[in-house]
Amino acid sequence: MTCYACNYELTQSTATYFAGLKSCMVIIKNVPCLECKRCGEVFYSDPVAERLDEIIAQVKKLVTETAVVEYTDSQAA
Repeated sequence: MTCYACNYELTQSTATYFAGLKSCMVIIKNVPCLECKRCGEVFYSDPVAERLDEIIAQVKKLVTETAVVEYTDSQAA
């Protein structure tokens, strides 16, 4: 698979995902992704993006300003 931004090869990697919500900042560590070694662009598969949405929805229920969570696969959790 190649990068949509620069057409270079993508490799399996992990990334830290940041989401700014009205009430807090969410940081999700070790998220599986495809990363471009040339431009650094990061791409998430559909299942990973869905899981990120689930994690963010859970965090929205918490009363906090910053949340740092570890990525876990919903099937394994």
